[in-house]
This record gives sequence, C-alpha cells and structure tokens, in this order.
Amino acid sequence: MLAYREGQALMAEGKTEQGLVKLAEAIRLEPGNAEYRIALTQHRLSIINRMLSDAEVARRATRLPDAEKLYRDVLALDPVNIMASQGLEAIDRIRRHQVVLEEAAALFRQGSPADLSSASEKLRGILAENPDLKPALLLKARIDEQRTRILKPETKLAAIFRKPILLEFRDAPLKSVLEVISRISGLNFFYDREIFPDLKTTIFARSTTVEDALRLVLVTSQLEYKILNENSILIYPNTPQKLKEYQTLAIRGFYLTNADAKEVANSIRTLVKSKDVVIDERLGIVIVRDTPEAIRMAERIVNLQDMSNPEVMLEVEIVEITRSRLLELGIQWPSQMSLLPLQTNGQPLTWLDLRQLTQATTQVTIGGVTVNAKKENQDGNILANPRIRVRNKEKAKIQIGDRVPVITTTSTSTGFVSESVNYVDVGLKLEVEPNIYLNNEVAIKINLEVSNLVREIVSASGTLSYQIGTRGASTVLQLKDGETQILAGLINNEDRTTTNKIPLLGELPVAGRLFGSQKDDNLRSEILLSITPRIVRAIQRPDILDAEFESGTENSIGAPTLRLSTVDPAVDIATNPSDSQSASLTETRVDEEAAPAATATTFTNAPPALSWQAPAQVRIGESFDVVLRIRSESALRNMSVTLGFDPQVLQVVGVQEGDFFRKMGGQTSFNYRQDPVQGNVFAALMRQNTGVNGEGKLVTVSFRAIKSSDAPTLLQLLSATPDPASSVVLPVGQSLRVLP
Repeated sequence: MLAYREGQALMAEGKTEQGLVKLAEAIRLEPGNAEYRIALTQHRLSIINRMLSDAEVARRATRLPDAEKLYRDVLALDPVNIMASQGLEAIDRIRRHQVVLEEAAALFRQGSPADLSSASEKLRGILAENPDLKPALLLKARIDEQRTRILKPETKLAAIFRKPILLEFRDAPLKSVLEVISRISGLNFFYDREIFPDLKTTIFARSTTVEDALRLVLVTSQLEYKILNENSILIYPNTPQKLKEYQTLAIRGFYLTNADAKEVANSIRTLVKSKDVVIDERLGIVIVRDTPEAIRMAERIVNLQDMSNPEVMLEVEIVEITRSRLLELGIQWPSQMSLLPLQTNGQPLTWLDLRQLTQATTQVTIGGVTVNAKKENQDGNILANPRIRVRNKEKAKIQIGDRVPVITTTSTSTGFVSESVNYVDVGLKLEVEPNIYLNNEVAIKINLEVSNLVREIVSASGTLSYQIGTRGASTVLQLKDGETQILAGLINNEDRTTTNKIPLLGELPVAGRLFGSQKDDNLRSEILLSITPRIVRAIQRPDILDAEFESGTENSIGAPTLRLSTVDPAVDIATNPSDSQSASLTETRVDEEAAPAATATTFTNAPPALSWQAPAQVRIGESFDVVLRIRSESALRNMSVTLGFDPQVLQVVGVQEGDFFRKMGGQTSFNYRQDPVQGNVFAALMRQNTGVNGEGKLVTVSFRAIKSSDAPTLLQLLSATPDPASSVVLPVGQSLRVLP
C-alpha cells in the first residue's frame, strides 16, 4: 500500500519514471491487486500516448533527433509498440530521402541532360515512397521545366531570330531569298516536296529581325514553318492536310476552382474552335487537345472565367413594434331574467299545473351586476438580428417562428375515417437574393412575410383549424457597400368599441353611464426591416491586358500577329551586296561578311540571370522581404515567374512590383496571385511599348515567419518565362532559417 501511494504521488508531481517504478513495486508486492495493475496500465498508456503525440509533432517539424528519442523512450516502456516502430522507420526514411534529395539537387545544378535525367530518377524513387514530400515536388518541377526548356529548340533559336537583317527583293525566287537569310543567320531550311519551285516573293524590309522577315515572307507565300532544332526549320504549305501532318498538338488539363466545367468548355469550343475537349465534372477538370498556340489562348480564357465568386454579408434587423390600449369602464347590469316553475313533490309538471302557477310557485333567476373599471397598456418589440453570408446571385432564406399543425379528416362512403397532419409555417420568413456589381454596389431582391395566429376555428365535426394573419412585402433595391436601408409601413391598426347598457336608461346624457358599460380596445403593430450589405469578396475586374488580347486569325487561332519589329538604330546593318549575289538575284542588298560582325558586337547570347536578395535567418513572428533581382543584356518586354515556399513555415504578407520594368518612366502592368496551400506565388510583369535591359529588382515578396524549424527552409524559383522568349539562368534555392 505504501509503494502504491508513493507511486501515485510521484506521478502527480510529474516524476513519471520514478512513479512507474513504485507502481511496479506495489504490484510485485501484491500480485493479485487489480487496482494496482489498472493504475499502472492507465499511467503507462497515458505517458505513451503523450510521447507519441510529441514525437509526431517533432517529426513533422523536421526535428528528427527529438522525435527519435521520444520513439525510443516509448519502446523502452512498450517494446512491442507498433506506432513507435513505424515512427523510427519513417525517420530513417526521411533521412535517406534527404541524402538522395541533396544528390538530386547537385545533379540539377550541373544542368546537363544526363544529369537532369539521373536527378529525375532519384526523385522518382523518393516520390514513390512519399508522394507529398514538398522539397522533392519543388525540385521535380524545376527539373521538368529545365528539361522542357532543353527539349524545346525555340529557346536557342530565339537568339538567332533576334539578329537584324535588311532585305530588298523584287519577284525573286522564294528559295533564293531563304538562301540569303540562311547565309546571314546560319539557319538551315528544309522544304516539303509540295512547295512549288517557281514560287516568287517581293520584300523590302529594313531594320527588322530575322524572325519577323522570315514569318512575313512565309505568310505572304501561304507557307508555314516548323522548328526542328536550334538552327533548323522545316517549310511546308499552309494547307489543312499539311497542317495535320506537321503541326504538333498538345494536351492541357485545366483544374477549375470556381467556374463551371461545362461553361468553360463551351467557351473554349466557341472562341478557340477546339474540337477535342473533355469534361470531368466530378473533379472540375477541362482537358483540351489542340496546338500550343490555341492552348495558350485557352489558358487566358480560363483565367478570365475561373474567378472566385463574390460574396456579401447581409446584416438584417427586423423589429415588430406592438402597442395595445384597453379601457373598460361602467356598470354591467343583468341583461335577462329567467322564470322557472317549481315542481311539487318531485312530480313532473302537466298542462293542468300551469293553470295553478302563482308567484309562490315560480322561480326567478336574475344575473349579477358587474362594475367594470379596467385599463390595460401593453408595448412589445419582437427583434430578430440575423447575419447572412451569401454568394452572388444565390438565394438565402431565414425563417423564425412555429410550424402549426393542421389536421385534415377524410371519410369515405364505407365509413372509413382517416386523419392527416399538415404543417403551416407561422412567424417570420425572409428571402434575399443579392447581385453584386463591379462598382461595389449590391442589388438585393427581398421577400418579407410576417404571419401570426389570429384565432382558432372549430368546425361542426370538431376539426380544429386556424385563422392566420399575414403581412408581406417584396421589393428590389440597390445599395452601396455598407449602406443601410429601412423598409417600414407594414402597419396593422385596429380600433374596437363595445357598449353594453340598459335600453332607455342607458341613453340618458349623464346618468346613462350608471346604466351601462363601455369597452375601448386599440391595437397597433408595425414591422420595420433594416438591411445593410457588406461585401466580403468583391468582383475582381481583370486587367485590360488580361481582358483583351489578340487571338490570331480566323484560320490560325492563337497565332502571333503579323508585324515587323524595329531593330535598334545603333546596329550596323550591311547594305552592299556581293557580286555573286547581284548576279543571281534581282535587287539584293545584303552584305554577308558585315552582318555577322555587326550582330556580334550588338547582340549577346548571355541569357537573363535571376538572383535572390534575402536574410539568412529570421525569428518566428517576424516579417521580412525577399527580393528577386534580374540582370539582362537583351531588352525584355515582360516576364512571369513562379516562386515556391513552405506554407507551414512562411506566410505571404504582400507582393510588390520591382523597379526593373519601370525604368525610364515606362508604363507597366503587374498582376500576382498566391496559393497558400501549395506554397506558390505567381507574378506577371509587362512593360508597354519598348523593352528594357540592365539590372534591377523584379519582384519583392513580403513574408511572415509562422513556425520555427531546426532545418532551414528553402525559397525556390520554380519557373521564369521572359518575352522575347529565351533561356533564363535560375538561381539555386535560397536557404532561410527560422529561429524560435
């Protein structure tokens, strides 16, 4: 008994190990005591559950040494504990994954196709065991993007396409013109066999690029081209049959958040003319198979439609004011006298007995005299103050009151009688339907009905029914955000006067009040409705650059607009043709020796480079800025980037545009959105008119540290897409440590 009490006391003090030892000693001294065994089992189970919970928290916070110690302590208490064994296996797996993840990251930094393939294979093994591992998913996304960029020859071809060129041809064979372009730019041209050999073209182009000149020549000749590698292009006729043979098709799945899948699919079919569109209503997915240009156009259409539905909070206050005044004053005299013959000896009366009636054998009954002096005043307010949050163009309903049963009796000719009960809603019923506009105004359709029981009605067969009084109002009003509107005027006013007096005597001018009684009853009730809309989520008006964009031509959906870009006047473009060219071409003015030299001194193949500017460590609860900087020798018109972070450690506070695209007073457009669940920030920057080069801040993201971790968290740049299209040097992940 002493060991048991000491063990309980030690457990209460928090000394679990010593307490368990004492309880075990008590059981050893009294093996048959069930109370001791139950106490030991309960305390051990409680300690094990608490340690397992702490170990799980430590493991999720990547505090692996602490989690491992807790799991081993659990096994010391319960050697066959399954959860502790599985926890140790999970820790070993996490450590193994970290080693493989570092190896994959090292291979990714080397950047060769073979290294990227090896890194992808390493990640495939990790994700097969843990599909939700955030660092592995982020690294896989970067590897996939880099491999896609390598596989796409357009990125390397962009530098060649930006070379300046001057062309002046009149009725020259098309292949001869392309031969000159090939000599200047270094491009290789392959021709489909159905291209007519006598096809000629006329072009006079100065201070433009190879891409614009080539595209203009091909479009005016009803030809198309397909990029084969970084310096080879296939030329083929722009006919439906050849487009089916050479045009590459892509498949893209759009995961919708708010829009209806059928409506989005209908928009894509109507505007993009896509025939292969599949809808999955269960998951809200629209899958499209079309050309890459058409899919990019479909993506912009989806971004316009897949916007969050606006919501409004309706603050409603309903007041019913009731006032009752009752005044009853006077003397209520008997209104009748009853005469009743008295029976003699208990025998019933006969006609002969009626002739013998006298005053002594007749009973007289007269009612009592009542003096009325009563006055009642009643005032009452019935208040309902609900708040309703409702989506745009959706109905919301409020009902406060009772459901009154109404019994219906049905009888048949055979005598069978059945009863059924129906319920009638009595009380307050309010229906609202808001319509939110872009100017933060809300149109509200209101239907208000207030009903009450007036009286009960009993039929001849004994069935009970009710008389119900109803007052209602229906209207549509338009209010600004936060504006209050009061609907009043539902008034019910009743005045009743009841008089009970003796004829003639009650008609006397003054003394008549002594021979009668008068009751005045006044009842007035009014209903007021006050409604205030407060917009919780407004309609986001899209930027003009997102709401209006070019869609190609009727025959080529999504194709870029046919235009010529002006090259910097500082670039020296040769204008004197060689003798051999003049002999074979009509009015050709291209200097094959000077053009490459001029291009080499003005243009560079160095791609834009991005870098981080962020603190190395912060404390939990602290806000800080992470700056993404850019350095580009070529002029950029716009760029979109996607950043990845750990949402369990960091929280996005805000995203601001940098100063890079605003240099020299440039007009810019900036849009961003974030996914706090996946931990992504997408930002798109666009500069109007001409591009800009140099160095500066691209985007500044403000974070708040919400959770500390022993291991550093990573900020990663998942993608970066510039315009004009080119390869981009992505920085390695920015390591950040969050201190407690």
